[in-house]
Amino acid sequence: MKLYVFLVNTGTTLTFDTELAVQTVADLKHAIQAKYKIATQHQVLVVNGGECMVADRRVCNYSAGTDTNPIFLYNKEMILCDRAPTIPKTTFSAENEMGLKVEESLMMPAVFHTVASRTQLAVEMYEVAKKLCAFCERLVHDEHLQHQGWAAIMANLEDCTYSFQKLLTKFEHAYNHYEHSVEDIKLKLTSLGTAVSVMAKIPLLECLTRHSYRECQERLRLPGEETEAERFNSSLLYEAKSIVGKKSPSSTLTSYGHPEQDNVFQQSGEDKDVNEEKTPNAAGDEFNVGDQVFFNVSLLDWINVQDRPNDVESLVRKCFDSMNRLDPGILQPFLLECHETIAKLDNQNMKAIKGLEDRLYALDQMIASCNRLVNEQKELAQGFLANQKRAENLKDPSVLPDLCLSHANQLMIMLTNHKKLVDIKQKCTTAKQELANNLQVRLKWCCYVMLHADQNGEKLQALLRLLTELQERVRVVEALSTVPQMYCLAVVEVVRRKMFTKHYREWASALVKEGKQLYEAERTKRESFGKLFRRSFLRNRLFKGLDSWPASSFCTRKPRKFDFELPDISLSDLQFLQTCCPPEVQPFLRVPTLCDFEPLNQHIQVLRNLVKAAQSLDEMSQTITDLLTEQKLLLLSFTPSSPATPFSNPSNWASVLPTAQKPPWSK
Repeated sequence: MKLYVFLVNTGTTLTFDTELAVQTVADLKHAIQAKYKIATQHQVLVVNGGECMVADRRVCNYSAGTDTNPIFLYNKEMILCDRAPTIPKTTFSAENEMGLKVEESLMMPAVFHTVASRTQLAVEMYEVAKKLCAFCERLVHDEHLQHQGWAAIMANLEDCTYSFQKLLTKFEHAYNHYEHSVEDIKLKLTSLGTAVSVMAKIPLLECLTRHSYRECQERLRLPGEETEAERFNSSLLYEAKSIVGKKSPSSTLTSYGHPEQDNVFQQSGEDKDVNEEKTPNAAGDEFNVGDQVFFNVSLLDWINVQDRPNDVESLVRKCFDSMNRLDPGILQPFLLECHETIAKLDNQNMKAIKGLEDRLYALDQMIASCNRLVNEQKELAQGFLANQKRAENLKDPSVLPDLCLSHANQLMIMLTNHKKLVDIKQKCTTAKQELANNLQVRLKWCCYVMLHADQNGEKLQALLRLLTELQERVRVVEALSTVPQMYCLAVVEVVRRKMFTKHYREWASALVKEGKQLYEAERTKRESFGKLFRRSFLRNRLFKGLDSWPASSFCTRKPRKFDFELPDISLSDLQFLQTCCPPEVQPFLRVPTLCDFEPLNQHIQVLRNLVKAAQSLDEMSQTITDLLTEQKLLLLSFTPSSPATPFSNPSNWASVLPTAQKPPWSK
């Protein structure tokens, strides 16, 4: 078993050991280079169907490599060469000597030696005929494989054309969409310019960056070390604190210049504990009131440092650069060139070799006639051998003249057949050379158009990436244009939520407190009645459902914590923004209006009254309590060895009832 590789350029079959089948395609290329001196960078390996072999895959992964279905090899160096490949003309040693040998044999006298010599010549002509026929068959087989190799490269070309056309269609669709949105993109960039001027005037609240700043400082600070910058900052903070300490206690302005007001975000109970854990005290916190004097950062400054070095200015510059590169004046000629490339890829005059099938069929007919000539030569040679044997057995010289004359005629027939075989060999060799010349031109065209398609495809990929990146940047531009409004709305929303959270937690705490008391009072009453009624004859007969309990999950537990990760923005911060921000965002900085909690507080008052009523000891509860007390006393007065119980005799039932008070239903 061997691994077969067919070189399409020259129509030559290359054979290798089958061990290469379990190795990679790269190993096969190196083996071809070592054995046949074809550089690996000039090798293109394709299998039937047009699939190009990948270097890192195993050869056995492809269903190819046999003598009838070989791996097709294309030598790019030979394709790009100006000279067509030369098919070697093979000439056998006895091929041109047969005519001379026959003439010499015909001049010999009619003796036994002549019979033996002519018999040997006939056998030799038969052997030469077999070689010529085998050589012609191999030539025609090579031409069939060259035809298959051309079909394989055409299938690969079809795949290349389809991929390139698909990519071009995708880009044109995206580019048409871009052309319709160019004016909209320009408007968005203009809006971003307006938004940038507004963001430059909006101060960034220091409390929004406090957490991230601390994390950064903790990562950069080494244990036991203090940088010079930190010492400098500490001195500045000390000076700022001393300045703030000298201010009049009656001053109503903070370092930002906004009035101090009652903080509506103070939380009661456990909420205060949560804030105390989250917020450091003034002594250990770098971000105290004194720091605010030196915190002078605008919203635009913060945005510019989020994705260094890609600030807003570079974002806009990249957008305009991309739009310039996507200018229709530049792209339209290129797109026209791409369509011309597709037309070149679909050149039917080059893709289809007209008349090749008929030519191969004619060659197959020649091979059939060649086989017939070989069979005829075989029969004639066998006749020579039979006549020689009979002559040797008879040993009669009188038969030699007629036998030699017959042999002379047969030699002339064999010589004619030999000339026909030589002519067929010459035709097959010429046909292979012509096919190689034809394929050379077409392979060069194929190599050129595929290279051109690859180059244009790479440009299309780059332009498509550029267009995609531009669309992503436009989305960022659109998002940045709304930053001033979103920033102000978010500040107002945080303030509103903190106000709501404070009132909601106060209401929820009161509700839970009263609800828990109401639940406990009801549970106590049900437990008392259950102890009395659980041994009654009427249980589960007339009065079903007396074992149920009210839901313990409603109004008995405090709600889960929420909004504890909100920034520490106060109402004074909102008022500070109202004084500093430009008029464009003032409509978004209105103090939020809180919902009315008064109806909920009225419900709490009603619930308190209900709890008082539930906790009061009514006549029914007193009766149940007295009955339970008397039951306990009766159970204690009887010993376990008593044969009867007070309830075994109906006459004793009246003694169980309390004597001090009659039940309400006896009235």
